[in-house]
Amino acid sequence: MEEQLQRFKELYISLVIEQGLAMDDEMLALFEELLAGEFDDNPELMSAFIQSIIDEQTPPAPSVEETITALEQENKELKQRQELAEEALLALSDMLLSR
Repeated sequence: MEEQLQRFKELYISLVIEQGLAMDDEMLALFEELLAGEFDDNPELMSAFIQSIIDEQTPPAPSVEETITALEQENKELKQRQELAEEALLALSDMLLSR
């Protein structure tokens, strides 16, 4: 049964997650077989198994600290760009006024 679980997982990742396709005939057959054999015809257990596959393939959300650090870095870079733009405008202004 472990082989069927692994095969279903591989197919789910390849077809559904990566390609956005529906389950093919092989996957549907495995689904029915696993639901009946491995999960005792309990759709909630099968759903939990599929959700575990999705969770494994989904990158974790950044922590609050990581988000704050990234925003602080972005803010610093924007301030530097603003300063460069202001300096460029002042230089242009000086060039135009000195004519």
